[in-house]
Amino acid sequence: MAETDGRSAGGRGFAALLLDLRVQSTLSQEELAERAGLSVRTIRELEAGRVARPRKDSVRLLAVALGLEDHQAFLAAAGHGVARPVVAVAAPAAHGVRWRGTRPIPDGLVGREQELVEIEGLLREHRLVTLVGPGGVGKTELALAAADRFSGVDTTVVVVDLTTVQRDSAVSNAILDAFGTAPGTTDLDDLLAGRPPGGLVIVEDNAEHVLDGVAILANRMVRSFPGIGVLVTSRIPLGLPDEVVRRVPVLAVPSNDTEFAEIAGSPAVEMFCRRAAKVRPDFALTAENATTVARLCQRLDGLPLALELAAARAGSLSVEAILTALDDRFRLLSGPRRFGAPHQRTLADTIAWSVDALSDPSRQLLYRVSMLGSPFTLEAVTGVCPGAPIGEQDIPMLLSELVENSLLQPVEEFEQLYGSRYKMLETIREHASAGLGSQNDDVNEFRDRAVAWCLTYAESLEGAWSSPDRDRRYRAANANAATFEVALERAAELGHWDVAASIVLGFRIAWQYQASVAESGIRWATDTAENVDDKETSGKLHAIAGRLSNLTGDVRSARTHYGEARTLIPPQSDMGLMARAGWVSSGSLLLDTASLAEIPALVADARSHSNVQRSATVQATCGLALARWGRLPEAKELLLAWEAALADPGVYPDEVAYMALSRVDAELGNLAEARRWAELARESQASDDPDRTKVAGCLAMVEYQAGAFERAQTLIDEADADIRGHRGYFDYQVMVFRSRLARREGDIEQARSAVRDAVGRLVLEGRVVYLLDVLPEAVAVLRASGASEDADRLCARLLAWQQTMDPPMLPTAWAVLQEVCGGVTPADGWPADDPAEAVRRLADDVLLALS
Repeated sequence: MAETDGRSAGGRGFAALLLDLRVQSTLSQEELAERAGLSVRTIRELEAGRVARPRKDSVRLLAVALGLEDHQAFLAAAGHGVARPVVAVAAPAAHGVRWRGTRPIPDGLVGREQELVEIEGLLREHRLVTLVGPGGVGKTELALAAADRFSGVDTTVVVVDLTTVQRDSAVSNAILDAFGTAPGTTDLDDLLAGRPPGGLVIVEDNAEHVLDGVAILANRMVRSFPGIGVLVTSRIPLGLPDEVVRRVPVLAVPSNDTEFAEIAGSPAVEMFCRRAAKVRPDFALTAENATTVARLCQRLDGLPLALELAAARAGSLSVEAILTALDDRFRLLSGPRRFGAPHQRTLADTIAWSVDALSDPSRQLLYRVSMLGSPFTLEAVTGVCPGAPIGEQDIPMLLSELVENSLLQPVEEFEQLYGSRYKMLETIREHASAGLGSQNDDVNEFRDRAVAWCLTYAESLEGAWSSPDRDRRYRAANANAATFEVALERAAELGHWDVAASIVLGFRIAWQYQASVAESGIRWATDTAENVDDKETSGKLHAIAGRLSNLTGDVRSARTHYGEARTLIPPQSDMGLMARAGWVSSGSLLLDTASLAEIPALVADARSHSNVQRSATVQATCGLALARWGRLPEAKELLLAWEAALADPGVYPDEVAYMALSRVDAELGNLAEARRWAELARESQASDDPDRTKVAGCLAMVEYQAGAFERAQTLIDEADADIRGHRGYFDYQVMVFRSRLARREGDIEQARSAVRDAVGRLVLEGRVVYLLDVLPEAVAVLRASGASEDADRLCARLLAWQQTMDPPMLPTAWAVLQEVCGGVTPADGWPADDPAEAVRRLADDVLLALS
């Protein structure tokens, strides 16, 4: 400070000095007032320069609060003596950063490491980053943690809470307040100027309601002041050219509610358990409560605010009671949160904050799409939701507005295959559904529209199986599965079972494109079959239920449905052939010899059928059944008939038939042909096939038998990664070859685990015939692990089976058994009256021995 008399040092000179010293000390006006024992108003008046000569006692108190070494110099600057330079003691920075405003909670984030790394990188590369997402998703906590992670020791982080700012013009004052200045006393440009790169990060939190004001200032700040970065949280992007937008997702929830390891690894579960333990110290995730906690987190969409509010109830309610009460989630999740933004203290307030800001057409569209199910397509919205105040031509624009406001999320996975899809968080859907329900009979009006639209859509799929673009059409239909569910529920509610039957029959192939929705198809096909009057229609519906049950691994149910269908559908009709082929296929899996007796007549009828695609498919199905039964030359003949039919433009490649050819040739020792068929299977497999493991497992089998063990291992690892995400129909094969590769490397524990999983899965699903492929490997694993008695006992029974029972083990499985069964003699007691039950008993013994 230049030498000056007390009078000239007072007023604005002292005000500027006080402000500078407070900022250096990282104190707000409120904090300095508390330390000095003065009022906040006094601090504001002093910093505004409105006190010509501050009281001496007040100046001394301020000097102590600011940690100054030379009180006399500070007094002189205030006009009490001769002015000389004032030196401040540097205040330690919290988190190594000079913060203004809200600081991050240490270890407060769960499951956000990937986002933190990404946002830190964005802040280093870009000047303006906006985090967007629905209310309660945790944007604020993530922004604070990212700023903390980005910042160095010389960085100042200024957090601007915009929640209470009511006008765009007031944003600038809010930023000044966050810096700790009184409005009108300091120019914002003065605070921003001269900052070194990375020296200042401004976090503007909750910007959506003053978007224009934030956008104008952010644009000016990043363009005029190269040393600063701006990080914004909002439910809506700013729409600036320099802006980088990142959507903050909800926390991942468990994909199932049964596997403890997966439940415990879910970020949503971890957050719920952490918060619950704060109100109930003895709370922990256990094997007993894991299923309930998983379902609770799934019902709450993994939305952090909802998880936090639900966990707050754990002090007085059990997790079972909380889950049950979620039927009225907005009442349950109404508190007791007494901190944070006012519009985020209850779940209802959080959602209403966004919905109330919408235009009327957008709000009405949000209400209407809430009854379409989730996810839903642009096509469904256009077909069901138009009507005043929503014009059909305005729907794409209105959907974009809902996405921008974070009330809908676009589904980007497989977008090229399934088209434009959107999903809605369950909490938002319930709010919007209540809004629709408050408008007289609108709910049922739009549900009835959904029925009419789905019926027309299903009828349009007639003949799609033979069309050149069948995959596109069926995938497009599959994308509407949730809306079809809504339509079927409404049709059933009204007792319109003929309408339901038409929808199910039209949609039947689309259900096969995604195993996760096939269960819904089974339920609707079964319920409709039981209620529709026409017997042939009922039979067709049972055939659909059989096909979908087979795909999901429930072979016994498939057999039952196909058996019912065979009695109701004309045997030589298109659906009749499908039902008979399904009955043969499921029977071969269950070791039912009656299935084999059906094959000659079925093949003859298929060859005389006018539909080339159906004829080829039925022959391939029979060929696969014969391959399971060990009739390899006959199986190959029928499978080659299918392959020859591909020359017809109405017949399409099928990876399962190619895999069957590969398996047959591998068993016959034709490895070059087996590899060719397997590669063709990979080429024909859809990129969105949920059972991707099957082709990788088929290729691994060929490479293993060819001695290319490293290549086989790579393929098994690829397949195993898919198994972790879903249950696939051919997973057992992946597990068998994982066991063989592990056993070859001496990793007996991994081999033991893999073969145990394979046996357990086949027993559960009823695919008994494949146990004959797996049990010889189980003998080898038992032998390698030192369980010689168990190995000899199983080996003796399998040797007896191979001598006396039908079907025999296939050559590759038989080779493994011969390798490890030297000196063992076949057991007595065969043949068995019930071969399937005999194999299941062997499998039970193996599971016990391997446990």
